[in-house]
Amino acid sequence: MAVEAGAGEQLPFRVAFDPERGQLVLMVTVGMPPRQRVTTQVICSAEDAACQVTLQRHEARLRGQLADMIAEAAVRHLGVDPHRLEAAVAALSDPASSVPASSILHGERGVDHPAPIGPPGL
Repeated sequence: MAVEAGAGEQLPFRVAFDPERGQLVLMVTVGMPPRQRVTTQVICSAEDAACQVTLQRHEARLRGQLADMIAEAAVRHLGVDPHRLEAAVAALSDPASSVPASSILHGERGVDHPAPIGPPGL
């Protein structure tokens, strides 16, 4: 099976092509060790691929909307500074970051006021 996408990257999924069967194979790692498992789905046709792309993009859009709603609620109801929230999100998203999110959110340990990096309007 020839790997096409996701190989060598630190992603919980990959897409491979099975030349013998002429189909794509989607492998998704679900959960955390020790209960981690890999699910496999076969994509047999262009139509099936189009449906999967549509589904994944729709779910990504919904998750993005959910993230925006959580951020808005945190600012409105928890009094979180929107710039600090976006800076903390960026730090949590960066595997090389060693700054605790709480330090960014609360201005501890020399993290004064990070520059705005998130979506406008927060």
